[in-house]
Amino acid sequence: MAPVHRTANEDELAVASGQWLAANQPSRPVRIGLLLNPKAGRTKNARVRSRLAQLVPAPHVWEETHDLGSLRRALTTLLCTRAANVLGIVGGDGTVHHVVNALIGLRRELFGEHAADAPTPRLLLLNGGTLNIVGRTCAIHGPPHETLAKFLRYFDHAPVSRVPARRLPLLEVSWQYLGQPTPPRFGFVFGSEVAYHAIELYERFGAGYAGLLRFMSELTRGVLLGSELWQREGWKLGPYTTPLVIDGRSFADHTGAAACTVDLTLAIGAARAIRRQLYQPGFSVRVIEAMAPAELVRLIPAMMADRPQRGIVDVDSAELLRTSGPYTMDGELFHQPDALAERLPLQVKLADFRLHAVPGEWTADEW
Repeated sequence: MAPVHRTANEDELAVASGQWLAANQPSRPVRIGLLLNPKAGRTKNARVRSRLAQLVPAPHVWEETHDLGSLRRALTTLLCTRAANVLGIVGGDGTVHHVVNALIGLRRELFGEHAADAPTPRLLLLNGGTLNIVGRTCAIHGPPHETLAKFLRYFDHAPVSRVPARRLPLLEVSWQYLGQPTPPRFGFVFGSEVAYHAIELYERFGAGYAGLLRFMSELTRGVLLGSELWQREGWKLGPYTTPLVIDGRSFADHTGAAACTVDLTLAIGAARAIRRQLYQPGFSVRVIEAMAPAELVRLIPAMMADRPQRGIVDVDSAELLRTSGPYTMDGELFHQPDALAERLPLQVKLADFRLHAVPGEWTADEW
C-alpha cells in the first residue's frame, strides 16, 4: 500500500490537536493560559494588566488581545503550543462571547466532525469588564487579580482533575438565508431586535451603569414629555408585528424577548430578571408583550425583577425560539446579512454541546 502523504497544513493540525489533547488529560498539572482584553473595563488601566501578568509565573502564560485576529492567534498559542488547560479570561461579557466563539472555531478546525467529543480547557472567568453576567453566574466576584491569586494559591501544581467545573450550556443562533442557516453564533444571553436597537441607543449615552441610567432617564422623558430623540428613534422600541414563536406558542404582536442559559442580572445582586437553576433543562425566555410606550416605561422595574407581572411572559425551559431581524448576544450587536428581506428569519436553540467554567465557591477545606 502506498504511503499516505499529508500536506504541511495537515501536519501542523495533527501536531496542534495532539498537544491540545495531551494538555487536557486529567492527570496533567494545571497550566493557566491568561487572555487579557486591554479595552475592557478595569483592564484599560496598564497597572491592572501589569499586576495580573506578574501573577502568571512560568509555566503559566498570558497574552493580550487587541482584536479578533489576535484573539484567534493567542488561543492557538496558549492551547496548542503552550499547553494551557485552564483558560483565564479578563474582560466582560463581550470578551467572554468572542473567546467562546473563537474557542469553538479552533476546536472545529483541529478536530473536524469529532470536535464535540474533544475535551476543552476549563474557563476561569475573571470578570473585569463593564458587564460580567456570565462571571457572576459562576459566583466570581471581586477584582480579577484577587480571583487569579486565589485560584493559583489553591490549584497551582495540582492535577487539572482537581479543579471544579460548572457546566455552561450555550445558545446557538443563526439566520435562515436563501433557505440555509448562516454560520451560528454561540453565547449565553440573547436579545431580540428591540434589544439590538436599545443597546445601539444606550451606547450613545456612555458605557456602564451610568450610561444605562442616562439612557433610561432620556427614554422616560421622551415617552412622557416628548423629545427629538424619541420622535426620531422611538419606533425602534416596538411593538413588533413579526411573529415570535417559542416551542410552537406564537406571539403575533410583541415588544421583544430575551433568552439565556445563565442568570440574567443587570447589577450585582440588585436586578435579577431571570434566575437559572443548575442543570435546569433548555433555556429561559422572557417575553414582553405588545404595549403602549408609556406602559413599557412603567413596566421597566418589573422587567428587572424575577417576579410575575402583567405584560411579561416567562418560559422556564424552552427548546426553540423563532423570530427575525438583527439581535444581540452577550451585549454584542449582530446585523443581519444583506438581503432583500427587511428581517431574515432567526432561530435560537440550545447548542448540542457545552463548556465548563471554574465556579467561585471553592474553599481550602475542600481542596
